[in-house]
Amino acid sequence: MGHKPLTMEFAEAGMLRTLWWGNLATFALVSAGALALVNWKSALSVMIGGVIALINYQLLERTVRRSILPREKHGVMRKVLVKYYLRFAATALVLFILVRQGWAEPLGLLVGLSVVMVTIVIWGACQARKLSKEAH
Repeated sequence: MGHKPLTMEFAEAGMLRTLWWGNLATFALVSAGALALVNWKSALSVMIGGVIALINYQLLERTVRRSILPREKHGVMRKVLVKYYLRFAATALVLFILVRQGWAEPLGLLVGLSVVMVTIVIWGACQARKLSKEAH
């Protein structure tokens, strides 16, 4: 009797795809706004922060997918946490170097790093609104 490989349900895969496209749209809007409103170094800092946030989001998504559908159950959470903290430390180091060397401005980086959080908040608000409409 063959077993089908475990995969994410269609709804979860669709949600992740929606969040990813939302992240890209938010990144594009924030980057365009920065280019229009602030000097080039600040705008570049926003874009660098956004790229770091997008990369971290993709890496976290891949880690979580693999942990949800593990081949082996032993030590999965420990592996997820180790990867998370290593990624966190690497991000902190990159940000420190960017600011220390004067290659990016802290405020611009912070705005760019907020791209994923803004997308998730907007997505959550849209889901809450949809559920509210369905309840009435």
